[in-house]
Amino acid sequence: MTSCEAFAYPSERHTRRHGPFGYSDYESFREWLRDEFCFRCVFCLYREQWPQSTTGFHIDHFVPVAADPSGECRYENLLYACSRCNSVKNDKLAVPSPEKLAFGDCLFVRHDGTIDGRNDSGLLLIRLLKLDDPKIVRTRRMILETLQVLEQAASPVFIDWMRFPDDLPDLSRKHKHPPGNSRPEGIAESWFERKLRGELAQIY
Repeated sequence: MTSCEAFAYPSERHTRRHGPFGYSDYESFREWLRDEFCFRCVFCLYREQWPQSTTGFHIDHFVPVAADPSGECRYENLLYACSRCNSVKNDKLAVPSPEKLAFGDCLFVRHDGTIDGRNDSGLLLIRLLKLDDPKIVRTRRMILETLQVLEQAASPVFIDWMRFPDDLPDLSRKHKHPPGNSRPEGIAESWFERKLRGELAQIY
């Protein structure tokens, strides 16, 4: 992993690793979603480890509750998104799903922070989520330039920016709390469990 890969979108469609169900409020899914989406925004790839000038990360309803109230507490309808992307997406219904498309096939971030749409879905994502807004482009550029300097200097701060958070959720403790879990085997593949097995990479 190098600094230029900090904004590399996944090359494969997202496949759910977890399947908790039965919570009465969607905030109860937060720790599952943090692990599910690698502690970063599914749309813009902003990470929990990076300095935040906003209110942090939200739980996004892919299909808005106004359009389908039954999806309010359905795990498969929930995404992990930064506050900016969640606010911009709002109740839009046409946003492409990361489970239907590999975002890496749709979007490419250049070294200067600009973003290209590789196909119609990528152009749609950029337009609907305003991923080419001058402020977000500037933020990406500043992050990429900062990471490049830190990486070239072999600074330990580079690892601080690119590592996993300290508070990895122990989902085995939450396993008994949801009324059900359709994918209990996913807990063994959580980042917390990988760390216990010594399989967690220093950076990602």
